[in-house]
Amino acid sequence: MKRWDLARAFIETLPPLSCTPEVRPIENSALLGELSKVTGRPEFKQIFPDGTWTAGLVELAGIIPFQPSVDVEYALRQGEDLLDASDLLSALKLCFPSDKPTALAINVDQPQKAITVSGVNPALQVMGYHWGQQNAQGPFVVSLYIGAGPNIAQVSRYRGRYFLSNGYHRAYRLMKAGFSHIPCLIREANSIAETGALVPGFFSESVLMSARPPIFTDFSDDVLGVSVPIHAVKKVVRIRPDEFLMLG
Repeated sequence: MKRWDLARAFIETLPPLSCTPEVRPIENSALLGELSKVTGRPEFKQIFPDGTWTAGLVELAGIIPFQPSVDVEYALRQGEDLLDASDLLSALKLCFPSDKPTALAINVDQPQKAITVSGVNPALQVMGYHWGQQNAQGPFVVSLYIGAGPNIAQVSRYRGRYFLSNGYHRAYRLMKAGFSHIPCLIREANSIAETGALVPGFFSESVLMSARPPIFTDFSDDVLGVSVPIHAVKKVVRIRPDEFLMLG
């Protein structure tokens, strides 16, 4: 509680967030080639259609996080010993991985006729569906397409502010490795909801849009960055058909 009180008092002394982060274009041919390995895939284009995003190097000191916590031990394992603060290609490979699909766990609940799909990627979701008669006398089949999409570092821009939508542990690892900017995909949002901020347990909209919101580099501050034990979490999608009668 003393650390909490000290942090609250310190927050009240911080100046307002007065500027947006520096965003540098990605122009190096080696970086662009590595980027295209991910952005050229059909599954990427399905979720991020051409014209809806840009890629750039965004300054960590101006990025606003939604999540109030980071698993430090897990974050420091990202990239292993391959990161070099003078080598942007090593950072881009971490933020736009081309060879690490998200592993999913499948559990079947026979009594409730339910299926549970879980994974560590918070972007896991139902991405589409299909239905139809299996054959003339067969059952009616409903299919749901579940996936997490490309697990890339992503920033949402809303009302002049840049919010980190995905890639917290990689951003923390890069910060600790000495990077001032992180390679990420940038998308425009028309509302705070479109940024992905309105999730239970995240910072509230009033905090995110306050004069001095939390910024990502606060995680490394000796007063604001408090280390506490937390439980690991997973994203879960549970599908279960409900059967009931209705009056016609």
